[in-house]
Amino acid sequence: MEEWKALMTEWKHMNGKLLKLKGRKTIETASFEDLETTNTRPFMFTVIKDLVTFSKKALDLMETVSAKEVTGSAQQELPNFEEIIKRQFKDVLPELLKSVMEALPSTARGLESQEDKPLPVRYSLIVQNKVDDNASDPEVIAPITEEDKQEIKKTLNSCPVKNVVASGGTVTYKFSQRSHLDEAEKVLSTKFNVSSKSEDRKKLDPKLSIRDIPTDITTKEKLVEKLLEKNAIMKPLNEENTTIKCVYFDDDQRYAVIQVSAKIRELIRNNGDCVNIDLREHHVTDRFHVVQCYHCQEFGHMANSKYCKDKDKDPTCFFCAGTHKSKDCMNKKEKKFKKMKCSNCCKSRNHSEKNSASTHKASDNLCPSFVRERAAIMSRTAGCEQAKNSYLLRTKETKSRLGRF
Repeated sequence: MEEWKALMTEWKHMNGKLLKLKGRKTIETASFEDLETTNTRPFMFTVIKDLVTFSKKALDLMETVSAKEVTGSAQQELPNFEEIIKRQFKDVLPELLKSVMEALPSTARGLESQEDKPLPVRYSLIVQNKVDDNASDPEVIAPITEEDKQEIKKTLNSCPVKNVVASGGTVTYKFSQRSHLDEAEKVLSTKFNVSSKSEDRKKLDPKLSIRDIPTDITTKEKLVEKLLEKNAIMKPLNEENTTIKCVYFDDDQRYAVIQVSAKIRELIRNNGDCVNIDLREHHVTDRFHVVQCYHCQEFGHMANSKYCKDKDKDPTCFFCAGTHKSKDCMNKKEKKFKKMKCSNCCKSRNHSEKNSASTHKASDNLCPSFVRERAAIMSRTAGCEQAKNSYLLRTKETKSRLGRF
C-alpha cells in the first residue's frame, strides 16, 4: 500500500513536468504543435529520463503488487499506469526527441552549439617512385607497384594511417596528425619521392532553393538585387562582405539556388525559412546536392571522372547491380523488382547493409550509402548541424515505418 502511495506522489510530479513542457491544461489535450521555446534542451532530456525511470518503477511494482490490494479512496485515485506508460511512450517520447532536435531555436538549447566547430586539418603524403637515371627515358617515372605498396606497408607498420588512395601511378597516404605525417615522410623519403601537404578546410556556405520566382526576374543579378531590396535583415550583413549570391537560375522552371553565409541562413531560419521577393513571401529549403557516378554507382564523383575507380571496367547497373548500362537493364524494363539490388550495399563491409542490398536500388534515397554521403555534405556545410540531426532522425523513422532496418 505504501509503495502505491509513493508511486502516486511521484506520478503527480511527473505529470506536472509534462504539463509544464506542453503548456496545456491536461495531458489528454496536450499537443506539441504549440511547444513553448522557453523549454530548454537539458530540461527536455530531464523529462525524458524521469519518464523512463518512472515507467520502469511502475511496471516493476505492477508485477509484484496487485492493484486489487489497494482499497478505499486510494483505489479510486489510482490511475491505470499501464495505459499511461503506453500512451506517453507512444505519443510523448517521439515528439520530445523530435522537438529537442528541431523545434527549439539555437538560443534556447542551453548547450554549446557545434555549428562553428572547424573541420579537421587534412594531412597528406603523396608517394611516387624516384627517377631512374639509367632508364632509356629518364623523364618517365615508373608507377608504384603492388610490391612497392607492400614495402611501404611494412615501413609504416608503426605509423597510424587514416586512408590510402592510389591514382595515376602515385599513392596518397592520409594522416590525422601532423606528427604521423612527418614520421612517414622521414622513413619513406630515402627510397621514394615524397611531397607532403596540409589543408585547412573551411565549411561550405549553405545553399537554399527558391521556387516560383516572379517572371519579371530573368537574371541571377536581378534576383540578388530583389532579395536585398525586400529583406532588410540581409542588407547589413551583405555590406559586411558576407556571402549572398545566386549560383543557379532556371528561367523556364522559375527556380533558383542561392548561396548565403551561415549568419544569413540563421536569420532566414528564424524568419520561418521564408524570404520576400516582390509582393509575396517564398519558402526556401536547404539544398544538399549528392553527386553519384552513373558508371560505378558510387558517390562523390561523376561518370568519366578521374576519381572513378572503375572507369576502365564495365558499367554497373543502378537497378540490379549487373555489369551493363542502367538504361539497358531488362530487369528494370520488365519491372522485375525481385531482381533489384544495390551495388553499394553489396560491397559494404557492414553485415546488415549487405543483407539489405536486395531491398532497394543504388539510387534509393534511403540507401545507407546515400544517407551517409548526404549527412557528410551537411557536416561540411556551415550552420547545418541541426538540419543534419533532423534529417537522420526522419530517415530512421521512415525506414522503420517501411520495415527497412
